[in-house]
Amino acid sequence: MFSINKVCLAGALVSAIAAALMASGCNVAGASGLQRASEVRVATTLEAGSPRMVVAGPARLLHVDVHGRQALRIYSVKRDTTGAVDCAAKVRADVVALHQGASNELNLRVTEDEAICMADDSNDPGRDARRTDVSWHARRGAEEPSEVMHARND
Repeated sequence: MFSINKVCLAGALVSAIAAALMASGCNVAGASGLQRASEVRVATTLEAGSPRMVVAGPARLLHVDVHGRQALRIYSVKRDTTGAVDCAAKVRADVVALHQGASNELNLRVTEDEAICMADDSNDPGRDARRTDVSWHARRGAEEPSEVMHARND
């Protein structure tokens, strides 16, 4: 007949072995160079006339949700040699208008030397300043997307 202490000791030993095997399996997968994608989800308010960086590469921008009727656009810009991003730069590429009050599925790849920025679509400095609630979902890493957005080197 087994005593309760022996059963508990055996259970603890089996659990410790299982935990060690699971941990070593994770370490082996990490050592093989497999890189997990990091999910990035942001919800914020975009001020009119104030462009904002959405994501810097390498990444994939999956979708941008515009919660309101403000006309917005996204575009790519090159990062400088220090990795900084200037969303107000004059050199912009691949400008994409976003649908208002909707979820915009994009699936855009952002290369390591680029960033995706967002700004309001109005060029009228005399209009009323509006704020727009936006959210986006990006995945860091270099997965292959269905479409690619590139910045120009002008």
